[in-house]
Amino acid sequence: MTRIRPLLAVLVVLQAPLWVAGVGLGLRDDVPDPVPTHWDLAGDVDGTLPLSGFTAAVAAVVGVATLVALGLVVASGRRSPLASLGAAGATWVAWLPAALYAATLFASADAVRAAEVRLPVLTILLATLLPFLAALVVHRLLPSPVWREQPLPAESATLALADGERVAWVGQANSRALLVLGVVLGLGTVPLWFAVWPAALAAGLAAIAVAWVHVVTVRVDDAGVAVSWGPAQWPRLRVGLAEIASAEAGDIEPLRWGGWGYRRSTKGRAAVARRGEGIVLTLRDGQRFAATVDRPQAAADLVNALVVRLSRTAR
Repeated sequence: MTRIRPLLAVLVVLQAPLWVAGVGLGLRDDVPDPVPTHWDLAGDVDGTLPLSGFTAAVAAVVGVATLVALGLVVASGRRSPLASLGAAGATWVAWLPAALYAATLFASADAVRAAEVRLPVLTILLATLLPFLAALVVHRLLPSPVWREQPLPAESATLALADGERVAWVGQANSRALLVLGVVLGLGTVPLWFAVWPAALAAGLAAIAVAWVHVVTVRVDDAGVAVSWGPAQWPRLRVGLAEIASAEAGDIEPLRWGGWGYRRSTKGRAAVARRGEGIVLTLRDGQRFAATVDRPQAAADLVNALVVRLSRTAR
């Protein structure tokens, strides 16, 4: 790993305070004082702050988050399991207020009074998405943590596969609670269409996403483990057989894996539709991947048998 990638990550992190300083100094004479800081659902300003106070509050949050992010970027050089993930999170915390601050001042430029300012929907979307993109870039630029290589499972006495034998196992997990929640959210957006359609659009998309992930499908075959979401089984995520060290049936507690849907936490990655039984993969690099599925023991036995056969045929 060269030093170029961590340096690029540092440059991404530093964009947050640089934008606050640059936009604040560049537009301080072109915006009303006080500046708008909050809008109601109709798009009218319902909150303001003195420009100096707004700038100081944003600069304090961005400054602290930037220092934390830079510290974690340095720590990532020791391949700490939490450093790259923490640096990405701190980058998001630094970028979000910086992006909202810049969006507010750009929207307020040349306005005489705060009440005249409107914040366009496209600006809101950009200010929301850019912090996620910055965090993703930082995470991708930093080195992956070093995990201890995991041992392969012992050859199963009850499930042995002949060379070339083709097998597959498919199972699902359903959450009626998520489906009901998605429907309720969807119905709740209907009145919003007649008042604030951008908010209704965002809420409608969230309702569809919640309803869609109420089904998780797991398929085990010669290629590995594939996990997909929704009735159409899309999107799909595959863990290659060569990446897997072992599998076991386990009890999935959503909050311990980061919540519902597709989650990434310090425990690893997880596809969670509900609380309860699921399959837990231990990857060869030590990371873990979990998916909720009914009757997972057969799937875990098949994964272990496939891993053993792959190891045997690769010798």
